[in-house]
Amino acid sequence: MLIFVNHDDLRGQEVMEELVKNGYYVTDEWKDLRYCQMIYLGLKGIDRKNRLLLHRDTIIVDEKTWKQLHPQTIIITMIHNDYLDALSKQYGFQYYAFLDEEDFVDKNSVLTAEGIISYLISHRRFPIYHSQIHVLGYGHCGQVIVRDFIALQAYVHVGIRNRQLFEDIEKTGAKPYHLDHMDLSDCDVLINTIPSQVVTSSKLDQAPTSMMILDIASYPYGVDHHYALSKGFNSIILPSIPSKYAYGYAGRMMTDFMKEKMKNV
Repeated sequence: MLIFVNHDDLRGQEVMEELVKNGYYVTDEWKDLRYCQMIYLGLKGIDRKNRLLLHRDTIIVDEKTWKQLHPQTIIITMIHNDYLDALSKQYGFQYYAFLDEEDFVDKNSVLTAEGIISYLISHRRFPIYHSQIHVLGYGHCGQVIVRDFIALQAYVHVGIRNRQLFEDIEKTGAKPYHLDHMDLSDCDVLINTIPSQVVTSSKLDQAPTSMMILDIASYPYGVDHHYALSKGFNSIILPSIPSKYAYGYAGRMMTDFMKEKMKNV
């Protein structure tokens, strides 16, 4: 079996090494695509203009590529891609996204939380211990982040819209609040996991300029970063943290997922 890997970040390189260790034939040459039974197209795969970020360069994927695929080829991306999903029905290949799988998302959240901790330890003058940490959102990543920062004895506040989660959050030792009542006046570190803007200029005006902002959400992000930077905040967008921290383990996770799907080929 031949597997194509688009190593558009460090995780892809780890996947190639892990697959070779497990006895699979691996290529990163686009010309080999027609011979592959499995294809990893990278973080997002192609867009609706058929553009693909391939090993740091952008190429155009033409219709001929899909028609030449091996029957029932498996194509995988990290993030779900509706366009690839539609193409799979048109051309007969199987399509999966790592972050559609619950178990993968849970493990990815652990790596994300560890990456945030690593970043804060190496970029702040003060410890996490007894810092006032605000976490916006309480999904997969938010839950793990809250748990880990509570364990490090930070004072954790969680901003959400669903009041039904307040009791669960309080059980962790964190303090929940509704996003409409966000008060950042005592915040040392703001961690956003919500992919829509919830931290507006008026909210930032309440906060001390010493507050560090880490936004791990996807575009359009959760913070008005232009305004934050203009006011002197240390405002950082940190996408795809597992591709930078613990990418070796992330690569193994991806390889395990791919091996499981190959059982059906």
